Amino acid sequence: MPVMPAILIDYRSLIRRAGEFGFRRASFDELQSGLTLAEHLTGQAMATPESISWIDGLTGMAGWVTGDPVEGVFITVPLSAEGVAAVRDGSFRPAWPALNHLACEGELCGGVYIGVYAGITKDARRAVMMAAGVTRVEFFAPVPCFARGATEDGKRSMASLGFRAIEGGMPDLWGQDPLPVQRERAA
Repeated sequence: MPVMPAILIDYRSLIRRAGEFGFRRASFDELQSGLTLAEHLTGQAMATPESISWIDGLTGMAGWVTGDPVEGVFITVPLSAEGVAAVRDGSFRPAWPALNHLACEGELCGGVYIGVYAGITKDARRAVMMAAGVTRVEFFAPVPCFARGATEDGKRSMASLGFRAIEGGMPDLWGQDPLPVQRERAA
């Protein structure tokens, strides 16, 4: 059986780096606003703020927003090895994942599931895309990353980040394998 890649998340650096793009960990009310915004933009029901708050409390990194009032939202779910397998086989439930599917704070992270990333303004959309690309490369490159293609715009933006449609598993599943590690070359 092949060894699955796993990482320890540097939360302090992740929060700092997300802040450089205007993102902060969301309060419950901000999550509610962000999820309402995401539902408006995608035309699809989102997880509840209660669910995201529960996931965020366990993982230390699920709910992110930008703007005041909220103009952008980014929901990230760090996955355990069991969570990665569940995403691939279709048994993962994004709205209320099984506890063993989560990489709780301080545990090894085997992958990341993106619940939603969306912005209502041009600046918020730019911040979302920049934060998505930079955090993927700087923090989560060694592990696979997954998301659902909820809208045509979302599918285009995921394709621009190097994601591809994955057959089987969850409906409309998109993913990206671990990225090659860039090593600095000697001069």
